[in-house]
Amino acid sequence: MRILVIVIMFAFALAMQGQEKKKADVPTPVKTLLRDARAAIKNNRDQAKNESNLQKALSRTDLTMEERAEIRYTQSLLNLSMNDAENVKAYLKQKYDTASFFNTLLKASQYALMCDSADIAPNEKGKVKPRFREKNRAVLLTYRPNIYAGGRFYLRKNDFKAALPFFTLYIDMLDEPLLKDDVSLLGDTILKRSYFYATLAAYNNKMPEVALKYIDSAIEGSEQERRPSLQEYKVRCYLALGDSVNWLDALYDGCEYYPQHDYFFTNLVENFVEKKQYDYGLELADTMLSRVQDIPLYWYAKSLMYLHKEDWTKCVEMSDSTLRRDSVHVNALRNKGVSLLNQAMEYAENASYDKKSAKSRRDRRVVQEMFQRALGPFERLRGMAPDKSSLWAAPLYRIYLNLNMGKEFEEIEGILRKDTSSP
Repeated sequence: MRILVIVIMFAFALAMQGQEKKKADVPTPVKTLLRDARAAIKNNRDQAKNESNLQKALSRTDLTMEERAEIRYTQSLLNLSMNDAENVKAYLKQKYDTASFFNTLLKASQYALMCDSADIAPNEKGKVKPRFREKNRAVLLTYRPNIYAGGRFYLRKNDFKAALPFFTLYIDMLDEPLLKDDVSLLGDTILKRSYFYATLAAYNNKMPEVALKYIDSAIEGSEQERRPSLQEYKVRCYLALGDSVNWLDALYDGCEYYPQHDYFFTNLVENFVEKKQYDYGLELADTMLSRVQDIPLYWYAKSLMYLHKEDWTKCVEMSDSTLRRDSVHVNALRNKGVSLLNQAMEYAENASYDKKSAKSRRDRRVVQEMFQRALGPFERLRGMAPDKSSLWAAPLYRIYLNLNMGKEFEEIEGILRKDTSSP
């Protein structure tokens, strides 16, 4: 008998659990959720909880577009209610949460746009009967200045991740059906700054695709002195995305529009050297020199290309052109020295060493003169960069050896030995 009672009680408990589970599986009616949300707004409490409950309800597949629109509209109202609470504190000069003040307005505006998308969707009969358009438009227009201010608030804190949604919303809402033809926004004087700030926030947040979305408008709307840096951002974004075609195009554009900003030219030259496209490098340098003659970088690039082409005479000529404009250009001086040294070594390899020959005596004299010419640039280079022995030690070793400069040779040999033994 006792066993029978236990079995009945166990079966009853299982039945009750099943009923409770079945009851828990039944979703709260949307009308109830909306009623609770309106009560939360009225009582100024539990707004965030009710917003979350409404968000969960949106995953239901049986919702009509009208219900979705009303949920989004109510979520917007919940955030405006939370914003009002912070606004009151500010008005009463009490401590308030600035981040919450801006974030609730951001969400309220985002929800207003989501509401409108559902609100203007055709119903099951194919008809469009918007209920919230004007109310949503009022939310966006009323708080639009605060959206911009919220982005600036986070930018001042260098919180680029938090700043980005404010600026993207400020810009992108203009393309939404709700505001697309609103003439009151035609005179927006801070829109062009928003493009710049959106680009800045996206770039620093390592979101190159987003930065590229706004960067052309940012360049167009920025002061001249800011444009080269934005163009550089553009190049770096394409590089981060591995888009080599647009990367090259952006570098060429940078060279064309901002010839005084050497980032673009330098990267193109490095690319040409890496790919052994030296004639392209020369062509680019000539193009730049046709615009601006007094920039040493462009003359140096020509010396570098001729160095790689092993045209020693032209390399020396272009190095001298560089040094006339920048007398302490270390790399141009080294290019000149390397070219003169290579000329001397090539001549020495083909010289006659028949001591009875008049040509041999002449060749020896010419070889000495050529090594002597190569000596000057490297000794000057050593004086300009004494701690950078990798630039001058090995060439001086060879020159001193060929000129029979024993004392100098021993000194440079010691330097090379020390460099080799250094960790």
